[in-house]
Amino acid sequence: MAERSTGRVVLVDDEALIRMGMRVMLQDLGYAVVGEAADGQEAIERVAALDPDVVIMDIKMPGMDGLEATRRIMATHPVPIIVLTAYNQRSLVEEAADSGVLAYLMKPVREAEIAPAIEVARARFADLRWLDRAPRDRDTGRAAGERSPGATHNIEAATQILRTRYRLTEAQAASRLRRLAQSSRRTLADVADAILALENA
Repeated sequence: MAERSTGRVVLVDDEALIRMGMRVMLQDLGYAVVGEAADGQEAIERVAALDPDVVIMDIKMPGMDGLEATRRIMATHPVPIIVLTAYNQRSLVEEAADSGVLAYLMKPVREAEIAPAIEVARARFADLRWLDRAPRDRDTGRAAGERSPGATHNIEAATQILRTRYRLTEAQAASRLRRLAQSSRRTLADVADAILALENA
């Protein structure tokens, strides 16, 4: 019986040669490339049909680019997405994060970088799914962006929970809390409240 794959990947790049090279590296690492696409629209269709564990998506493609495809995928079939970006595209990394991208790989991609990027994307995605289970605050009576009384204490407590949960240093846990807030488009205080609610559930 064939060894079980490490994960199912949809690979998106308009250059067939790049897809071929990535496919070989992914397969060498134990991942199953279950689908490929050459543009954003095709990527959306492949993800909907194949339900992969992760998507590796080029940013610059003709027609619909990778960032727009990412936004649409995250709205309809959320999945960990990693973008492929050239060295001169670093300015797009922030925009990619706003689109829902959870990790990125720089071209030319080295095999040693692929598995860590996939694991980072999957871990961040799992964090967001975990956070989504917490109830969002309804009307708190606070002004937008205003912290509730005790918010600083809650942020510190949530940081400690993340330290324990993931065996992180304090700095790593604080950074993870900030990333969770950015990825979920919630304030630090709201994310801290959600983590405390989940921990006490």
